[in-house]
Amino acid sequence: MQRRLDAIRTNSALQNLWTRRAIAFVIDSLVLLIVFVVLNAVLALVLFLPLLVLNVNAFGGLFSGFSAVFGLVIVWGYYVAMEGSAGTTIGKRFMDLKVRSLRGSMSYTKAFVRSFTKAWIPVFAFLFALDLIIGFVTQGDPRQRFSDTVADTAVVHARA
Repeated sequence: MQRRLDAIRTNSALQNLWTRRAIAFVIDSLVLLIVFVVLNAVLALVLFLPLLVLNVNAFGGLFSGFSAVFGLVIVWGYYVAMEGSAGTTIGKRFMDLKVRSLRGSMSYTKAFVRSFTKAWIPVFAFLFALDLIIGFVTQGDPRQRFSDTVADTAVVHARA
């Protein structure tokens, strides 16, 4: 069996799939950024404005930590909810892609496992890059990142 990256280099259908996946990821990231900014602003006003008015010095640190955890919940929640229920996200739907389970049916657990490395906190960004690299240099289904292999899922064209 050949490495995934070798298969992608020589197969235009796989190149098309990975290009679509990258574009879908950018679209999903923009959607999540908009949602995060709006919800973060609303929560800052509702939850932390009283602290700011009272001139509490810990406001900046408290809000930064809260914002990071809130971002993680939004990212995981989005991917797990969308992929676990419909097998797709807004970006994947726009790019005509779907996450499919290779055995059994798609589940929230599989969506959680395959989405583990997608959060925006720097540690998880490193894990996402590592997920891609390990997926590309190991043997297996060239439609999969490493976390797809663990979750037993693959991203395919929705009409496939």
